[in-house]
Amino acid sequence: MPIGKVSNELLEKIVFPYSGVNCGRVICGPAVGQDAAVIDFGEKLLVVGADPITGTQSKMGWYAVHVNANDVAVRGAVPRYFTSTILLNKGAEEDFLEEVCRDVDEAAREIGVCIVGGHTEVVPFLETPLLCGTMFGETTKDRLVLTSGARAGDVIILTKHVGLEGAAILATDRFEDLSRVLDGPLLLRAQSFFSNLSVVREALAVNESGVVTAMHDPTEGGLLGGLVELSKASNVGFRVEEESVPVAKETLEICSTLGVNPLSLISSGVLLVTVKSGEESRALDAIRSVGVSSTIIGRVTSSKRILVRSGGEEVNVGPSIREELWVALKAKLG
Repeated sequence: MPIGKVSNELLEKIVFPYSGVNCGRVICGPAVGQDAAVIDFGEKLLVVGADPITGTQSKMGWYAVHVNANDVAVRGAVPRYFTSTILLNKGAEEDFLEEVCRDVDEAAREIGVCIVGGHTEVVPFLETPLLCGTMFGETTKDRLVLTSGARAGDVIILTKHVGLEGAAILATDRFEDLSRVLDGPLLLRAQSFFSNLSVVREALAVNESGVVTAMHDPTEGGLLGGLVELSKASNVGFRVEEESVPVAKETLEICSTLGVNPLSLISSGVLLVTVKSGEESRALDAIRSVGVSSTIIGRVTSSKRILVRSGGEEVNVGPSIREELWVALKAKLG
């Protein structure tokens, strides 16, 4: 299998069928595009999201908390509790472990999350450290949002700018060689994108507007991957205008230098929201009220997945999107 997240087709064919017993409480379980599980606990719903950190070692603890909190928040849930499994490679230093734990603590305090457990181990065959996180959150049935709620005619809103996570990783992990062809200040600005990786504030704020039909946190595969997952979960299509999609200058420069597409670059920190047609202004106002930028990039359609290029060409978006980060991390500079 290729490097990166297992394809949607393999998830449905091999992974999802093995789901244990039916406890009767699962509102949302394993499914393509669904960011977190939802379990009925009576008056409250328990929301559970799990994600590993594999693409970077820089601030991986801080990063793990926010990435997992995002998956919970797009359900309309408040992140509450976090566990982590820290797997260290042979020879890892105590200072590195302490740095990871300190970063987990810092991120958790930023969003009011309690660290409730986990596991830490040195594994002899690992080449680099891995951190697997699980976030637990709470919501109620009237606040619950699923990725499967989008309907034809809905407006698609994007927060911030695409590829910000990937740009931050590349500007950090490849700083030395990129600085030979790109300005140092530009790379430092891209590194600062790490501070924008949380979508908790805007997700909870826009959900309060009452006009949201679906939310999704586009991670691997970037914007295009997120759109495909959302459309598959909702059994709909989309029509997105490339010219409407915000991309930071720093991301464009880094992607151009490494020969990758920013629309397919990992994008934690970006929020995809679909809202009822005619209600988009309420959603935009809610997002902007917490100091986050947002842009209308297209509409939900009944079937086809279409990206309209800058020149007007309409391109059909396929069912699987290649994550560009893995390509960019290994790309040779001329």
